[in-house]
Amino acid sequence: MSTPVAAMPAGTEVPFGKILESMARRACQDTGASPTRALVATVVAVGPDGRLHEAAETLRALGDSGTIRGILISEGDSPAPPACVAGNTVSFHGLKTSYVNNAVAALRLSSLPTLVWWRGGSAETLDALADLADRIVLDEEQPEPIWARAVTLFDDSAFSDLRWARLTQWRALTAHLFDVPEVQRSAPHATRLTIRADDRVSAELFAAWLTSSIEFTPGLSVDIVDGGGAPIQEIRLGDDEQELVLCLAGNRKCVESGVSRNGQRTASRVVSLGDQRLTTLISEELRIRARDVAFERSVQTLLKREQPTPRLL
Repeated sequence: MSTPVAAMPAGTEVPFGKILESMARRACQDTGASPTRALVATVVAVGPDGRLHEAAETLRALGDSGTIRGILISEGDSPAPPACVAGNTVSFHGLKTSYVNNAVAALRLSSLPTLVWWRGGSAETLDALADLADRIVLDEEQPEPIWARAVTLFDDSAFSDLRWARLTQWRALTAHLFDVPEVQRSAPHATRLTIRADDRVSAELFAAWLTSSIEFTPGLSVDIVDGGGAPIQEIRLGDDEQELVLCLAGNRKCVESGVSRNGQRTASRVVSLGDQRLTTLISEELRIRARDVAFERSVQTLLKREQPTPRLL
């Protein structure tokens, strides 16, 4: 047997024309499930080899549960690299850029949604996949360049980002605080937004969402403070009289939100941060069909800002 593709060392190398047959056979062997079991979507993970190992584990878990057909692709120079099949997932190592969309079109479940999990690659490949995908979930360590490209494709496919997904509870809690009448009246006049975070990009994305959703009076300062040991540790919005505070709890599994006025807490709430595992996040993204206008607006706001980064303390 030939050496398996790096992202799926447990897989078996098969000719392209035998991929679907091999998937059905391996799925029965590995899980005991019927090859005709219902699948709900195709998930295509694209990225460099170093970022596909984690994606392979996620897709294999989803595929074994009978949820998706998985396709893993790293780009290269080969028009016909070996295909490696493990269960209901297939992997291609070093596939030529111009052949990526052909491979996806041939192997996806054509009558069901296709989600692209983008972990890195060429802009040309993203362009091609936007024509095939119902949804593209971006997941790059330094996402600004691909965000700039994605903005031009918003009319072709629904886009999101895993950082955005991880901010869901932070955004929801902030929105709930604005249901408090006194917050509605005073928060737009806040003079400062301070975010303590280890992930600057997540902090910037949250700040872009907030400032593009609320019409603040001119002069709001945005500071991102490095630290806290978490992607987002604490968010503070207010002035010398009132402050909205969201803070990660000590167990790192919950977020506490509250409103303080003149040093006195007037409202408080604690909610679970939610399951942050990749398998759960991708599963949640599979449930979303419509365009995320708030995400699109936030990214556009972030890219249009005059200064390259907020001030780091």
